[in-house]
Amino acid sequence: MNVVIDCNFTNFKYKLFLLTADCSHDKNLMELIGRWRKENEIWFLSQFEVTTERTIKWFRENVIETPDRLLFIIDVDNKYIGHVGLFRFDFESMMCEIDNIVRGEPEYAGIMGNAVLHLMDWGKTNIGIKNYSLKVLSNNERAIRLYKRLGFIEISRIPLIQVQRKEGLEWVEAPKEHDIETDRYYIVMKLVPRIIRSQNEY
Repeated sequence: MNVVIDCNFTNFKYKLFLLTADCSHDKNLMELIGRWRKENEIWFLSQFEVTTERTIKWFRENVIETPDRLLFIIDVDNKYIGHVGLFRFDFESMMCEIDNIVRGEPEYAGIMGNAVLHLMDWGKTNIGIKNYSLKVLSNNERAIRLYKRLGFIEISRIPLIQVQRKEGLEWVEAPKEHDIETDRYYIVMKLVPRIIRSQNEY
């Protein structure tokens, strides 16, 4: 499926390209996504040694072979600067999650929020998505501020605890039956449509 979303941002245009199975054979792209993952690992639930082989494995198993996940690369003048995605489609309620929002390169301040707006608009127009939600780590204050500007509000918090896995450290949801003190949460946010901003504001 060849999907391209044409986007406008202030005084220039860019595109969101849907990543497909063939992309796993693009070593440069896989290395780039792996580098972005490593540089932003503090904002992920798990920390582990990032290699190109692991990135390819993750991409194949957790993106291509996951039927309800779509991942788009952000392309500005043939330069990739990050990626955005959709995950966990619930077609009964016509809801899905904003997923895998990663800024890979520092250029074009504000473009990530703009890309999310274009992605949500595409999902509404082409898939019929009416409601969006997301999860963000409570220590990622920059991302939380961005999502609030886009119209998301906090609806709940899921306490997290850190455990040691074979691959490395991972934050997991704390067991509900235990009263565990923690300073880190997964913040669940939901979009309030009436305060969605214009695509050209970010």
